Amino acid sequence: MALGIPASLLVARIGQIPLTYPVAQQHKLPLLLPLYLLAPVAVEIHRRLEAGTWSDYGIAWNQTFWTLMLVGFAIAASGVVALVALQVGLGWRRWQSFAQAPITKSKSPEALGPNQDAPAPSPGVVLLAVLPLALFVGWIEELIFRGVLVNGLGQAWPVWLMAIAVSLIFAVSHLVWDGPAGAPQLPGLTVMGAVLLLARWVAGGSLGLAWGLHAGWVFAIAAIDALALLKPGKDGPVWLVGLPDQPLTGALPMGLLVLTGVGLWVFG
Repeated sequence: MALGIPASLLVARIGQIPLTYPVAQQHKLPLLLPLYLLAPVAVEIHRRLEAGTWSDYGIAWNQTFWTLMLVGFAIAASGVVALVALQVGLGWRRWQSFAQAPITKSKSPEALGPNQDAPAPSPGVVLLAVLPLALFVGWIEELIFRGVLVNGLGQAWPVWLMAIAVSLIFAVSHLVWDGPAGAPQLPGLTVMGAVLLLARWVAGGSLGLAWGLHAGWVFAIAAIDALALLKPGKDGPVWLVGLPDQPLTGALPMGLLVLTGVGLWVFG
């Protein structure tokens, strides 16, 4: 954090990114990348100083780890699709094909000439761009929160206190980008952090399952958004579907998290 935040501020200065809350969606990735790219380096330095191994943090690049990751990814992505399908069935959302989605205007019209549109990328290109990003974000956040942080606090605190603290820290950390506007999602993010911590526990300390779940949720949501596969239907109850751009404020998304946690507990 001591290196990543100054690096992010430098990126903001160079890119003339306004540091206002909430941070615009298109600005989050450039600001996150310095912090996320430095995180594995910091963990490696810490590992060497502690004479530990990456498996101590739940990272083991073996067949079991990859199998757990794929299982978690499939569970998370299918859960998001099922939730969206439920909302479509209730009329709160409507599907639209990628071909029907509005073509994105170029952010640099002068590069194309006046009154020209940027060519829409194919669905395959969009998915190939979203997938590695989701995997990378999921891996880094699991390494930090369910890896390093869990190991560190677990040595000093009881398990129950460590679990509460890690889940709360995970939730509050999102306010760095969303500011006070992100406060309504704190309960949902706390539950999400607890489910991911449970995933490491049922996997015997491996982060494979937690990584897969995290990446699967990010991928499914980002892919649906990037492909513009949904358009509004009739207004659904806010307490069920959540606030705009804050799905974890709704009872249905929270229910999906709880159901995932129960499934991990029962079948894990």
